Amino acid sequence: MKRKSLLTVFLAIAITTVTFAQVSTTPEVPKNYKPQPKELLPMPDSLTDESIFPVLGAFNLADKAGNAAQVTITRDPDNKGIIWVNGLPEGKFKALLKGSPATYKIPAQKTLANDEATDVAMDVADTATAAAKPKSKVVSGRSIQEGTLIYDQDANTLYVNIGNKFNEDNPAIVFPEMNAGTDSTALATTENTTSAEPVKKSKKASKKPVIKSVTYTGSKIDAPTTQPEPAEPASTDSTGTQN
Repeated sequence: MKRKSLLTVFLAIAITTVTFAQVSTTPEVPKNYKPQPKELLPMPDSLTDESIFPVLGAFNLADKAGNAAQVTITRDPDNKGIIWVNGLPEGKFKALLKGSPATYKIPAQKTLANDEATDVAMDVADTATAAAKPKSKVVSGRSIQEGTLIYDQDANTLYVNIGNKFNEDNPAIVFPEMNAGTDSTALATTENTTSAEPVKKSKKASKKPVIKSVTYTGSKIDAPTTQPEPAEPASTDSTGTQN
């Protein structure tokens, strides 16, 4: 009898333990519950060439003498790391991307004719007075030395230097506007490096030509914006205008 009672007690305890173990502690979810849909973030704008390469576009540039030129910079169709600068008096030339987003090296090269100058020359050739008009000096192009091109997107300013070698460590050293804290004497030596080199006197050796650099600066031409509507004229009292 004692054994049967002990077995009955053990069975009761085991059944109670299993029952409590199967009870879930998480709150019950109503049958009609529907979760709220998650808010989706707006789709980002598609990346364009101008957003990836901010140097692309049209610029109004001028040199230190005040000679102005409208320049257009386009991307090479075959190489994304090459841009073409069109519109300067030196002709159309290419520049190589050296640092993102807009630091370029201008290699020494023979420039091409500016696109606009070529179109103008063709229009002039069609007229009856074409023989009497002088030909454009930039049609055949000319050679330029190494240089630097940097576009400061924050200041919306393009810097172009032709004549000074590209500085791998500090490309902006040739632009005093971008190096306000640099010593002026150091800048002067970088602008005319070739002229500062001593020339050895020799009967056979000829003097090296002095390479003069030229710097152009200017801002990017913004997209045309709609003009604001003219303000309505204030109503005036007719009696006040009569004398």
